[in-house]
Amino acid sequence: MDELRAAAGAEIEAAGGLSAEPVTSGPSGLVVVERDGTIVHADSAACALLGHTHTTLRALDLASLLDVEPSQVDTFIAKVASGHGDVTTVMPLQRADGQICAAELSATSFALPADDEMLVGVRLSDLALGARNVGDLSLANTLLHEVDQAALVVDADARVLSLNQAYTEITGHQSAEALGRQPCLGEAADGAEATVERLIAQARQKGIVECEIASHRMDGSIYPAQVKIRSVATENGLRYAIVFRDRSADQAYEERIDYLAHYDALTGLANRTLIEKRIEAARLHAAREGRFLALLFLDLDGFKAVNDSLGHAAGDELLRLVARRLLAIVGERDTVARQGGDEFVVLLDSIARPRDAAYVAGKIMAALKVPLTLEGQTVFTTASIGISCYPEDGHDLAVLLHNADMAMYRAKRLGHDRYEYYRPEMNENAHWVLSLRNNLHQALERKEFRVYYQPFVDMVTGRVTGIEALLRWQNAELGMVSPADFIPIAEETGLILSVGEWVLREACHELKRLHGLGYDDLRVAVNLSARQFRQTDLAQRVLEILEETGLEGRFLELEITETVLMEQAGTTLETLYRLEQMGVAVALDDFGTGYSSLNYLKRFPINYLKIDKSFVDGIPAEEGDVTITRTIIGMARSLGIRVTAEGVETDDQRVWLRDKQCEEAQGYLFSIPLVPDDLQWLLAQHAVLPVQDQTVHTGFPSSMGCKDSRLGQ
Repeated sequence: MDELRAAAGAEIEAAGGLSAEPVTSGPSGLVVVERDGTIVHADSAACALLGHTHTTLRALDLASLLDVEPSQVDTFIAKVASGHGDVTTVMPLQRADGQICAAELSATSFALPADDEMLVGVRLSDLALGARNVGDLSLANTLLHEVDQAALVVDADARVLSLNQAYTEITGHQSAEALGRQPCLGEAADGAEATVERLIAQARQKGIVECEIASHRMDGSIYPAQVKIRSVATENGLRYAIVFRDRSADQAYEERIDYLAHYDALTGLANRTLIEKRIEAARLHAAREGRFLALLFLDLDGFKAVNDSLGHAAGDELLRLVARRLLAIVGERDTVARQGGDEFVVLLDSIARPRDAAYVAGKIMAALKVPLTLEGQTVFTTASIGISCYPEDGHDLAVLLHNADMAMYRAKRLGHDRYEYYRPEMNENAHWVLSLRNNLHQALERKEFRVYYQPFVDMVTGRVTGIEALLRWQNAELGMVSPADFIPIAEETGLILSVGEWVLREACHELKRLHGLGYDDLRVAVNLSARQFRQTDLAQRVLEILEETGLEGRFLELEITETVLMEQAGTTLETLYRLEQMGVAVALDDFGTGYSSLNYLKRFPINYLKIDKSFVDGIPAEEGDVTITRTIIGMARSLGIRVTAEGVETDDQRVWLRDKQCEEAQGYLFSIPLVPDDLQWLLAQHAVLPVQDQTVHTGFPSSMGCKDSRLGQ
């Protein structure tokens, strides 16, 4: 019987195959199948087209050659076998090497003369190869409209080049709206771009990506989409073929749809839809019981640095780890939600007093400080938290979120790793900010800036080893303005470049003056902002200031943050090596508050690590702060890097740090920031700090200290 089937297939082949001509001039081949799809014959052209031998083809069925559900193939064969004559359709064809192309299937049925067994002859024609002379290899519109799944082709920037009618039917977006833009594929309108870019990046790396995601239609409704993306190299660059289908019709996916509509797919946390429902129920309960609600808005500090340095997979894993830590802290009735990106929301369902939210915020900050491992790297993370409370700060989610968001940004401006309660005056801050902007543009010209200096103290001898330059702004209209308020604006407007260069020059002049008075072993540390450090000629600018002031490079220390270090690693490394050649030291400021990586410490020429004040505050009572600080000191010592502790204010902190072999410290225990004359007096009067049985804070009427007010933070 097998010989008879093969002979019948050969007979069809010899007779010229099927009568219907394919609509494309691309290569085609003939296969003969039984009713169940089993291949009984294939001509040489089919073998060449599919990349199989005659032997391997006869071991397969038609469904295994097509990238569709087997039921679609069964329906196609049944239609042909039922006597409809020649039947033509378009389906994705999968070659032996895994490549997929659009193919036209033209089929007819015939009976074996011996026993009336029905066979089906199918001509397969590669439409993509037939259209290869088209500039973009774009799968002509007539082809795409035959595919019953949403199908589209995008370029390397994820812009849609072509699409079919099914895309419009599924998403609600017309072709005129979609062409040239990123496809509508993702959970929400504001997150679709990130979803597409992530999937395209995976396809670029792996060649093909298959997944199920929650996607949205034009009307905002959510549906589960089964997505397949394949990268294709063309003469015009890399292209991506995207095929997806709406699975909402499947009864088995109803529960999944409900889950995706209410939970974040990455972390498993509640999304905005669910927390909106829960806050309404909680509001009614709190009103009946006479209790309060609190909304905590969290933003991870420096999250972009993780994605840029360790990759998006590490960033996703960090978000999942943070989600688990948040869930471990809150109560059963409370809700943790992911707002989007690196933002989280915590709804405290019922609290007795608004100040109880601060207790939870403190627990969250402590939990996030515990080191974790990503891609083999030890990473520290912190968060800025804004708090709003019902009923005093709002009655619905939108208002409470807005107010908590403003409070969160206030926490960020004040230095990260802290929480702030919403206050009504935050809404009234716009006029003050405008006045600040206007005055800031003239502050340098009006000579309103001052540089104060805070000593570094050797933890063993108590001697002053150096000074840190701290920027102050005294304005006639605004008074003393905190750097936490004006530095971000200076960064945004670009004024930070001229102001930062002025600070560096002033600090070098002052240290040179102190050297002339006999304090010739001191160094000066100057903070560099992110925007300053990104200047390609930074090293040359530093060299010119050193030559102008006559200060040797070995007496200058430049402080940068972890986030700056991890941005544009190649350029950063080149700049750091040029500074090292000049003898200039580099300190990593606020270490532990960003995404600290041992790999970066080993790779970059870093001379000092500065332990952030937020960790020092908890020494020696807080176990988490003690663990982190001990880890940082041990890590630095193993790499030959000196450690400076910031914000030391008690003798218990000093003794603990000294015993753990921290080399240097600065803080109010030793001295407040001082104007140059007061600094000179301190150096002359006190060879050892801290001064016992009195505070050094007194006796300096000209000095105005301010914690955590360094340039660039």
